[in-house]
Amino acid sequence: MLGTRTARYFDLANKSEMLKKTNGQPVLEHEYKEVPTKVPADWDVSPGDLLSWAKYRASETYFVLEDGTLLKNPDRSGSGYLTIPYLITQHTRNVMMMYEYVINELGKDYVSTIEMHPQDQFIIKNYGQLPEQMCTRNIEYIYDPLEKFLYVHVGGASGKSKEFKLGETSVKDIQQWYDGVKEEQAQFRVKYNFDGVNHQKYLQYKLQNEKIHVPKTWTIQPGITDAGHDHLRGEWILNGDRKHLNDAKKQIQEYYKDLVVDVEDVPL
Repeated sequence: MLGTRTARYFDLANKSEMLKKTNGQPVLEHEYKEVPTKVPADWDVSPGDLLSWAKYRASETYFVLEDGTLLKNPDRSGSGYLTIPYLITQHTRNVMMMYEYVINELGKDYVSTIEMHPQDQFIIKNYGQLPEQMCTRNIEYIYDPLEKFLYVHVGGASGKSKEFKLGETSVKDIQQWYDGVKEEQAQFRVKYNFDGVNHQKYLQYKLQNEKIHVPKTWTIQPGITDAGHDHLRGEWILNGDRKHLNDAKKQIQEYYKDLVVDVEDVPL
């Protein structure tokens, strides 16, 4: 159990002198030149610490596991940003405190994903206490510190996900959406094609600065978009519980005002 111990970050590409042996002596360059299969017993590192051979972002960064083996940064972004995985965070209930030093040392802009235990203090403090039935491994809680969203993903047959903005949503919103996931689902597509007068109306209404509001049990995802100085074409995909299908369609119509859009049901 890692508890709330502060994890350390060893930048072997730029600050190799930070890595010491248990006797206080520095680890020599030839000893860490290659990434080891397992951390040598005389290196002063602990489970949860990070060792980085990366010269750019966190691509060649490794977590020290309980047995001394190394886990390469899973990098859910695919662009070299750091992902702090559940394999590590399942052992703490305060991941932000545990990795505060690491995040500051690496740089906040280079940490894209923090997979959290549902009872982590960050979730409790910022969203509220999750009900017991939502504290299972079938539901993943993934925080994006760049966008400040908590992504909730329900596994299994539903495979549903939704993001919840920090400071704007709560456990009540998360639970309401989760309850909707268990209901009969529906999906529809919205297609829009604005040019000429309609494009001018779109700009006049300042819809590009407005957020589309949908029922809390629904999600909305953009499809392919083609935007130019004189036109805007694209689509949205919306899905959620069938009980609020008409409400979702109504909110789409209200958002676009008198602009004509095509709304079509998508079979599941």
